[in-house]
Amino acid sequence: MGGIFSPWSPRRRVWLAAFALAAGGAAVAYLAFRDIDEPVAAGAAETATGSYAGGAGIAGQAAEPDFAALLGEFAAAREASLIALDGYLLTDGEGFRAEWLEATVRLQSATDAIGRQSATWTDGRKLVQLVEMQRIVGRLLAEQSAVAAIVGTPNRYPGLQLFNEDVRPALDEAQAICAEVLTAMLADSSPEDAVAIDPVARLRGDLDDLRAALTKYIAASGETAQPATASAANFATLLETIGNVRRTAPAAVQPKIDRLAFLVDTAEKKLERIFALRASQRWDYADYAFQTRTVPLAEKLRDITAEWEKAA
Repeated sequence: MGGIFSPWSPRRRVWLAAFALAAGGAAVAYLAFRDIDEPVAAGAAETATGSYAGGAGIAGQAAEPDFAALLGEFAAAREASLIALDGYLLTDGEGFRAEWLEATVRLQSATDAIGRQSATWTDGRKLVQLVEMQRIVGRLLAEQSAVAAIVGTPNRYPGLQLFNEDVRPALDEAQAICAEVLTAMLADSSPEDAVAIDPVARLRGDLDDLRAALTKYIAASGETAQPATASAANFATLLETIGNVRRTAPAAVQPKIDRLAFLVDTAEKKLERIFALRASQRWDYADYAFQTRTVPLAEKLRDITAEWEKAA
């Protein structure tokens, strides 16, 4: 029982004392480390929490754009829609049409963004103006869509449509009837009938001249002076000539001559409307609607946003 691990062995007492001293030092070191680490960890957590909160605040600010930036985007989208639609009217180009469609989406989006920010507004006048602005934007987009819809269609040029659908066919038929009457009269003619044939031949030539002059007039861009052959005096002469021809024509062709007189009279009345359209802004109805219906609405929007910009 007297080994080195005997409870009373000097060596064991020294070993136990050394172990106790080492254990005590380790405990003290642990406690000291814990006291230091906990504040650091707490500080790190606090820093992390603060950083998160600060980040959330910054994100919140980024989600609500500056009002001046909203107005800038609204103005840019409004102008882009006008420029692109005007380009589409001038060129019929699909590229301009695509740009216009994109601009209308931007304009509506910018309007909605301003509307969302208005939840914090306290100015009654500004709120009333916002409602008016939203109403005008809706009308502007509708008017622009109506203008774009008639590009490339006969409805864009109502005077040209009237000429192609009514006047040109009437003159074509009148020429055909005149030629038919002349052929019928020549078939039963004699040298003594030359006096009766001459007015019919001149009438055919006058109708040819009238049709050619009108075709050139219609095709000439910006031409407003009506052809001399289409004057009221010239039409009166044509109708008088037709009446004289009827009196000397065989009975068999007189109904055709009556139809000829009706066609010439109808063409004159239609041409009066065409000449009035050609002399007005309504000749190109798409451009007319753009200038008189969409541009004024855009000006109203400019007035509203200009007042907001001054008050900002």
